[in-house]
Amino acid sequence: MISIGAAGHVIPMFELAKAMKHHNVTFITESVAQNYIDFGFYRNSSSLRVLFTNDSIDALADETKIENDLVEYFTNHSLVDSLAILIPTLARSIDAILNKTIQTLMIEQYDVIIAESFIKGVHALSNDTNIPCVIQTAGVKLDQFNINLPDRNSFLSSKQISQLKYRIYNVAYHLRLIVSIGIKLLPLVSTIFRSPPKIPGPFYNTLTLKKNFFTTTECLHLHSIPPTLFPLSGSSPYSIYLGPFIDESSVHHATNDLVEWVQSKPKHSIIYVAFGSSAQIRSNKMKSLIDGVMEFLLHTPTASVLFAFRKDNYNNYQKIRGEMKNDEYQRILSDEQRCRVESSFVPQKWILQQNSVSLFISHCGMGSVGEGLYFQKPILCLPICTDQFLNAMAIDHTGVGASLFIPPTLWQSLLRPDGFHHYTFLASEVTSKLFTMWENTTYVKEVQMMSLKMKHAGGVKRGVEEIEFFVNVHGDLHRYMPFSNTLAFYQRYMLDLILVCIVLPIVIIFYLAQKFCRSNMKNKID
Repeated sequence: MISIGAAGHVIPMFELAKAMKHHNVTFITESVAQNYIDFGFYRNSSSLRVLFTNDSIDALADETKIENDLVEYFTNHSLVDSLAILIPTLARSIDAILNKTIQTLMIEQYDVIIAESFIKGVHALSNDTNIPCVIQTAGVKLDQFNINLPDRNSFLSSKQISQLKYRIYNVAYHLRLIVSIGIKLLPLVSTIFRSPPKIPGPFYNTLTLKKNFFTTTECLHLHSIPPTLFPLSGSSPYSIYLGPFIDESSVHHATNDLVEWVQSKPKHSIIYVAFGSSAQIRSNKMKSLIDGVMEFLLHTPTASVLFAFRKDNYNNYQKIRGEMKNDEYQRILSDEQRCRVESSFVPQKWILQQNSVSLFISHCGMGSVGEGLYFQKPILCLPICTDQFLNAMAIDHTGVGASLFIPPTLWQSLLRPDGFHHYTFLASEVTSKLFTMWENTTYVKEVQMMSLKMKHAGGVKRGVEEIEFFVNVHGDLHRYMPFSNTLAFYQRYMLDLILVCIVLPIVIIFYLAQKFCRSNMKNKID
């Protein structure tokens, strides 16, 4: 099993690794993953072995700094503008992971390779090693240029995407986005061509760009994103939705002040506010958020708030509180029964599992989205960067939450696609949305339905079963392919029948009619 070290990618992969209790698992990732997972207990496990791409003493500190710099850049730039930083950084990470993977494969034998979706080239490696390949996707599937799917880059809802004027706009928007991405990628062409690692040994030419583009290995794709949020483009036995990888039986907590505080609160009385381990909120947004939540608490005496702020976000909070002049807000912030602020790690899954938590204010990273919806908590979205804007609008459109991010007009989006990170909101908007969502049965019912679907999908338990089945059939699921998927493109959409049964008869009739008219005209002239 191989994964990059970022939290939203490595955590679900490791949940899957822990669930494969009856198998010997080698888990390869970056040192930075130690910031999100306690590997200490598993390093010496007989069935689960953890390998880092770099075992040096300074590796964790170096990779953490790189990640922090990358997150800070994302916060202040759009995803398109960030490509110049993202691609070289990601290429180095993937090269190191693939290097370690190939070194391991050359001395050990495995029944299956399971990779996180960001690790490109695994299908080619699977083909050359003759080992079945499984791809786990925790985020939005990268078919965002499919203009028939709603809630992608242009933020069109499923209702809008069925209307002709919005469909035309969607084509124009995606053409504009492709041009923007193309312009940013041009200076990176040489980097992209140099990026595939060439590792001495039998797989020296396995990871070339030519192999990546033209190798047609069928991998089993396991998706964690609810189709209700992001509809899939089609059905295939090679593509399975499993829901988020959450094992409720393993969700635990240590007895401490925070746990006692959460357990002491009445049912549906806590607003939980958290923005992951690395997301950084700008000061103006932090101030609007704090003021808006305090105003809500001022008028809702039964409610309380739990802030989980890490690193720079905690420093921002301290600065804003020090400058706050509203005595009523200061009183609430000083009341530990109404307001609790945590600056270290918190057991988020356990917190969201509690009935005392009513709402979840989140940056909408896909890990937090999955956990919040799984535990039936409506989400108020405060997206910061990258795919979080897509997630926020999908949550808003499906009615399982609301968003503080309001997309610009269609014209503004067309002029500057993906430039959403500069958005702002007022404290009054935070207060208004909290009042709208507070114990609102509409949101509660929608999120309950979403959670029911997620839990029914099977999660890690079914994920293990699907992987075992895939290995047992030697990675070949074509016998289970829907018949329509086995047809050629022109057959699937009946283009051959349309040509023979409609177009050709019309052409023949038109030709004969024209011939008949010319013949009549000639007779009349004679």
